[in-house]
Amino acid sequence: MNASLYVIIPVAILCLVGAIAILCGKGDFLISGYNTASAEEKAQYNIHRLRLVTGIAMIIVAATITITALFEGGEKWVIPIIIPTAIGVLVFGNIWAKN
Repeated sequence: MNASLYVIIPVAILCLVGAIAILCGKGDFLISGYNTASAEEKAQYNIHRLRLVTGIAMIIVAATITITALFEGGEKWVIPIIIPTAIGVLVFGNIWAKN
């Protein structure tokens, strides 16, 4: 077993736990920018849609981290997965999740 797995797998588990907390509505403080926004700024967003976008993105990141750790040559999947995920979060978070 690779020594880096002792670090990578707990990070993936933390991402998955954070995603579950966000999707269940208990982790709004984990959404960067939303937790520090004023009440007026928060009113501009549909929190249910923002939770969905953020939670799914965190699940994708957790899966990518796990793939990278468990499979030989898994690091070649990081860029093709994470870049579209980041773009999707930006687009859906700023267009679809806004009121």
